[in-house]
Amino acid sequence: MLLEVEGLTTAYGGLIAISDISIAVAPGEIVAVAGANGAGKSTLLKSIAGMERPRAGHVRFDGQGIESLPAHEITARGLAYVPENKRLFPRLSVADNLRLGSYLHRHRADREAPLEQVFALFPRLRERLAQRAGTLSGGEQQMLAISRALMTRPRLLMLDEPSQGIMPKLVDEIFQAVTTIRATGVTVLIVEQRLAESLEIADRAYVLQTGRVSLAGTAAEVRDNPEVRRAYLGI
Repeated sequence: MLLEVEGLTTAYGGLIAISDISIAVAPGEIVAVAGANGAGKSTLLKSIAGMERPRAGHVRFDGQGIESLPAHEITARGLAYVPENKRLFPRLSVADNLRLGSYLHRHRADREAPLEQVFALFPRLRERLAQRAGTLSGGEQQMLAISRALMTRPRLLMLDEPSQGIMPKLVDEIFQAVTTIRATGVTVLIVEQRLAESLEIADRAYVLQTGRVSLAGTAAEVRDNPEVRRAYLGI
């Protein structure tokens, strides 16, 4: 497995947000994590990415423990995280935001090499290079956030609610981009409220309920589960 999470528990101010969670992601997979608001989905990704310090459990990336590493070292190892709030630099240009994503690479050629991949994925970013990030539409900001993460040349890309705040006509474009990213050899772990759409592109899925894994299986198994169909798919 590329990513192995075992018995992960994280608390905020003494309150348990996720408890004893175990998930795994194999190289080349798209794995979806679903659940209601407050189920612990974002906390799980933050705990993996080093943004929150777990109280217990282990996180292994490519066989190496990373749960005690700071976020920038985890990124340097090849794990990129796109948070729910995007965390762009709104006063900087699109070009500068992309350059900040390549800070890990020392040489100019290495820093700029991923740009063509980014522009192939989201052509409109090439047209917006001089524009301030804060003036982009919600969909364009999400494209930029994903692209900045890709500038780190990750092996695993974690996406937290990539369709949130995006016009419906751009949602399909974001999901198509995720499948294209996987086709380039990048593994994807995605948290997403739009469960039906995420299950269409995912290989496997986990469902969280009150901070614990309540269901795990292939995307088809999760989609066909009667409780999931009733609670999340409205069927």
